[in-house]
Amino acid sequence: MIVAGGSLSPRNSKNESMKLFFYIPILAFLFINCKSQLIHGQSSKVLPYSINKPHIMLELPEALKEISGLTFSPNGEHLCAINDEQGIIFFINKNTGLVDRELKFNGPGDYEGIETVRKKIFVIKSTGTVFEISDIEKKKVESKKSKYILKKSNDSEGLAFDQKNNRLLVACKSAPCLHESCLIHTCKTKRAIYALNLETNKFDPTPAFEIDLTELQSFLKKNKSEDELNVFKKIIKIENDFIPFHPSALAIHPRSGDIYILSSKGKTIMILNSTGEIIGLEKLNKKIHSQPEGIVFGKDGTLYISNEGKKEGNGTVSIFREI
Repeated sequence: MIVAGGSLSPRNSKNESMKLFFYIPILAFLFINCKSQLIHGQSSKVLPYSINKPHIMLELPEALKEISGLTFSPNGEHLCAINDEQGIIFFINKNTGLVDRELKFNGPGDYEGIETVRKKIFVIKSTGTVFEISDIEKKKVESKKSKYILKKSNDSEGLAFDQKNNRLLVACKSAPCLHESCLIHTCKTKRAIYALNLETNKFDPTPAFEIDLTELQSFLKKNKSEDELNVFKKIIKIENDFIPFHPSALAIHPRSGDIYILSSKGKTIMILNSTGEIIGLEKLNKKIHSQPEGIVFGKDGTLYISNEGKKEGNGTVSIFREI
């Protein structure tokens, strides 16, 4: 306690010293504990979801056993999905999982990604061909088909609308580059996300984001506890010492702008910030996420993940509310 003249009385000086002696260990403990939690990725809520504990799980009909992409309808009233065989958009009831409507936009094909952009819906095939569907409310629609720079070797899977930059992001499951000589076995530690500029209707030949799988090990060591590391060690390729990650879907969080990327192989979800830095990596429980192939966010941040069905079961949509 400060007294007149700015000096301390002997008694008060002793009291202050005792208080400091008492509080310093507590403060030190709190500092060390907080630091430890940061190191082990426990205090930072990069992933604000209990990703293996859905609040609701919707079972889908047989037609969506091989569900391959997920988005919302332009009016937000339905979930919209595709399967990887038919050129049909399925309008799914958000409460029951039942299909309320089907909209054919093209013939059979390997359709892998779907995304709503304002009043339109875009669908992408694994070959990189993009379909633009307008007049969604009509019974019959015509789709605009466009072939860009992505090739079959890239194996296009995920599709996400980057509203801030007015572009569609496309995640490549396999070869990250556009050269004919670029094959997955020669660029096996790289994954790429390309961007389609919706104003110019052109792809940028340079990836918007590039993921280096060799960085994942160091990221995990810095941000995960020993128990969490052991879970990942089960899927690490011993001969190559890197985590298998092949994007199967992606979506952008409506508030943070972070990019969530699923990998069905290895059952993982990765989070990038808006600059492409890896800020999160979580292991998915295969009992919940049998084959994650679609991801979308509601406007309120609610997360939806679709999974293909197992041999004896149908596809599902798991719903996660923020915590």
